[in-house]
Amino acid sequence: AKRSDSLPNIPCLNPVIDYVGALWSKTQDLSITDQLKMGIRYIDLRVYLDRDDDTFYLVHGFEAMPLFTELNNIAEFVKEQPTEVIILDMNHIYHCDGDTLDRLLDKFQLIFGDLLCPPSPYQTSVLTYGEMIEAKKRVIVAASEKPGCFKSTYRHGTLRSSYPWLWSSEDNIVSPWADTTNVTTLHSFLKETMSQARQPNSLHVAQTILTPQTLDTILGVFRSPSNLKELVAQLNPLLPGWFREFTRYKLNIAIVDFQDKDMIEDLIKLNVPSTVQRVTTM
Repeated sequence: AKRSDSLPNIPCLNPVIDYVGALWSKTQDLSITDQLKMGIRYIDLRVYLDRDDDTFYLVHGFEAMPLFTELNNIAEFVKEQPTEVIILDMNHIYHCDGDTLDRLLDKFQLIFGDLLCPPSPYQTSVLTYGEMIEAKKRVIVAASEKPGCFKSTYRHGTLRSSYPWLWSSEDNIVSPWADTTNVTTLHSFLKETMSQARQPNSLHVAQTILTPQTLDTILGVFRSPSNLKELVAQLNPLLPGWFREFTRYKLNIAIVDFQDKDMIEDLIKLNVPSTVQRVTTM
């Protein structure tokens, strides 16, 4: 895979950086389509414009699949599943300026069309699943205001007038990040952040992930964990129990690296009243 500009560029060390980076950049074993089929409904999109071939890619240190290929796959899934809602959160957009942003959002509009669910008039009220299904507006697209192109246009409404379906990652999605490799620290962080008061019109993401630090990636060349999958092997078996515990905080969205079918099924069951579960499993 081709490296992105998010990796350090030190010519004499780039081969080593690329080798180590490749070990830690992969976060999932399954394609987006397979994840959707298993029950995933929130997708964290890191978007990167490769200036060499003028193509948008998904990225996490290294370029992955072309973005628009994956968006078409997602749109196909949504059209085939008329009662499913998908949330696409572009909280990282690289190589973004006004013109490239327009190209990017125009493509979202072309691919998803009338399926796109606008934040207005729901900003001051709670948007429900039933309302989205009835209106046939079943795709939420959010974007971060951190890229420079958003700071000058988004807040002043020019983007919102052109793309009224666009949600703000900052205003509508709360996603605290622990930035730790320590399981105990992560658990405490999640309990603290989820117990805080929330805005009723915002989604809350529990980032149940471990984040390697620079030293971890270097030491990984010589010892375990040598990649992200090995790192989260100490965390993921604990997550079903954590999710059950976090229901007291009204667990909303959980993101996981290298999730599996059993974990997703456990999460889905948390949305079903226990009385219904007893009937369906008898």
